[in-house]
Amino acid sequence: MKKTALIMAGGRGERFWPKSRINMPKQFLSLTGDGKTMIQLTVDRISPLVDSGDIYIATNRSYKKMVMEQLPELPEENILCEPIGRNTAPCIGLGAVHIASKYDDAVMYVLPSDHLITHPQIFRRTLNDAAEVAEQGNNLVTIGITPVYPETGYGYIKFRPEDTLGAAYAVDCFVEKPDLETARQYIRS
Repeated sequence: MKKTALIMAGGRGERFWPKSRINMPKQFLSLTGDGKTMIQLTVDRISPLVDSGDIYIATNRSYKKMVMEQLPELPEENILCEPIGRNTAPCIGLGAVHIASKYDDAVMYVLPSDHLITHPQIFRRTLNDAAEVAEQGNNLVTIGITPVYPETGYGYIKFRPEDTLGAAYAVDCFVEKPDLETARQYIRS
């Protein structure tokens, strides 16, 4: 099955202020001391798994030029400009429509453009495991980490440990950005 990647790069520069601004959100900043921007590091991480012609970037129209400058190896038609930023689900839908128009059967990795991954080999192994599960049927696979402190800016996945498929667990529920007390309860549980 064909492997593709959609990298979400539409942020507005609000979460990492003052370094990140609307004219230069964090995905276009070099924050790791190696001279590469966050979006370049994301493409580097996925490149061993996906051909550059099958990597898509979903972004705001005003960032298209920056994407092209920072990622000249990607085809221009793979830079998908969202008509209006409407968060994660519509962004993924936009990418899925483009990829489905090109391939009858593909796995689409969906990645944020601004994550720091300090163990890329483990990350790629995890993505390979996720693709295997996705290929076994109509499976949508999400990857999570075990939280070590309560955080209200991220989502929480509750899984069913008794319901597995390969290295994956069935999801019981997902809670997006809970309040602090609910996040604390999740950590305790």
